[in-house]
Amino acid sequence: MTSPVVRAPRSDNLDLCIPDHGQICSQVIENHRLWSSDSIPAWFKRLRESARIEIASAAKGYARSYTHEPPLEPSMLWLMGGHQPEAFHPGVWYKNFLIDQATKSLCAAEQPTTGIHVIIDHDLPKSLSIKVPYRSISDSEHIGNEACPLPIQRRQSSGQVPEPWHNYEIDHDRIEPFVRKIESSASSLGLPEPMARHFFESLTHLPSPSNAAVALSQARHLTETKHGLRNVDLPMSSICQTQAWFKFVEHCIVHAQSLWQVYNSALDQYRKREKITNPGQPVATLGTQGPWLELPFWLYRSIDPGRNRMWLKIDSSIWELGCGLSPDQLAWTLQVDPQSGGLEKAINSAADQEIYLRPRALMTTLFMRCFLADGFVHGIGGGIYDRLTDEIIRGFLGIEPPGYTIATATLHLPLPENLRRMTLSAETELEKLKEHSRKIRSAPERILSPSNPDDLALANAHAKLLSAIPMRGAKKMWHRQMVDIKDQIRKAIEPAVVEHQRKLIAAQRQSQEAHLLGSREYSMLLFPESNCIDRLKSLASQVRA
Repeated sequence: MTSPVVRAPRSDNLDLCIPDHGQICSQVIENHRLWSSDSIPAWFKRLRESARIEIASAAKGYARSYTHEPPLEPSMLWLMGGHQPEAFHPGVWYKNFLIDQATKSLCAAEQPTTGIHVIIDHDLPKSLSIKVPYRSISDSEHIGNEACPLPIQRRQSSGQVPEPWHNYEIDHDRIEPFVRKIESSASSLGLPEPMARHFFESLTHLPSPSNAAVALSQARHLTETKHGLRNVDLPMSSICQTQAWFKFVEHCIVHAQSLWQVYNSALDQYRKREKITNPGQPVATLGTQGPWLELPFWLYRSIDPGRNRMWLKIDSSIWELGCGLSPDQLAWTLQVDPQSGGLEKAINSAADQEIYLRPRALMTTLFMRCFLADGFVHGIGGGIYDRLTDEIIRGFLGIEPPGYTIATATLHLPLPENLRRMTLSAETELEKLKEHSRKIRSAPERILSPSNPDDLALANAHAKLLSAIPMRGAKKMWHRQMVDIKDQIRKAIEPAVVEHQRKLIAAQRQSQEAHLLGSREYSMLLFPESNCIDRLKSLASQVRA
């Protein structure tokens, strides 16, 4: 976990798991022991206990809205993960399979455990489309790639300002064209039927088929349960409506100076250690202006065009929260009674404005890892950035951070044999042609054809000159002869060079297209359902308690 270089496997049907598969279950048990140790403050234990009780109830209620109530209890071990409600690629989906397998392994070892996937529905969508490869109808040798917009739309048009996932809804009129586009792509490539149609058909049976974040997540979750996965799903928005969440944010407000200082100091040290010069990476520095401190939360309303920063006025007997880019550009403020429970009361009292108080990236995983989970499974990006979260946990909460797992997998589309051969041979052919290009530049005489009398004469003349290199100081005439013979050689091989360039351009195109087909980034919707799920299960089966 100390190495900054963590990469997904390049080859098909491989996974990355840090720590190793055999250590995941023991990591969960070790983390669970941490929460009962004397090193954990009493207030922390109380908040963690109440949070798990509330979240267990919330998860059961959410599950009942579209499926069966899960066997989830606060006394169980909780192995958690989370992601945006997007149509992600199988490498991201793999986390859920790993969580499920670890959960079943722990249960088999008489350690009652449940897996929980948190839907990060307050994130901004990374993309509103998926990439779809296709074979050209007019040129069967040409493989293309195009962006196919997801059948979702904003609930309210607000220009170009990015909005959270919960502000999008399913556009039911666009589902069928979207699915047909994917099926047409699969057919052109000779792929089996993709899972897109069955995935979107399940939306019509859901109680909230319009909310894009909920609908996409529930369709994915129902696909998992159909294939035997037992994980529980829960939106982050549900977590952020619990009393425990508000108590956690109140704790952050009471200790705002400490949180601000620890957060920025840890961020500064992280950037220096990783040699990061971009001021926005991995996250932005928290600002300060006059009596105002920026805290790592989002504060916004349903009528606002997008998420905004949360500011706290710290020199007042009343907590004053501000929403805006900076204190001199606040869109609105909220006054909060500094007594326990005051924050929840203030937000609920403004129910007509529908105020959202959500965590930023690092605080999202900090809350889940410390106050809910016994184990947490990250993707590569989140796992790397949570090294920074570890330092915030140490400095702000004063405890040793619990361990976590980094996991991803590489699954390529199950291409037919002819396309698989193309992807395997394209790079080899391109390298061969590149080597020939180097030969043309450095030794064009080696391109001459020995079966052509004129070429043979040029080759012999060149060889004769090479065998009779004069002494230094007497090379002038020899050099002129060598320049002349090389000019003749280049003219002689020009037709072969032109043909070679044609082959090189074709090979470069084929290599690029092979690279497209061999991408690990294609959405799970493009894969045949059983093929994709069976492969992910096989990789996850390496986990043992």
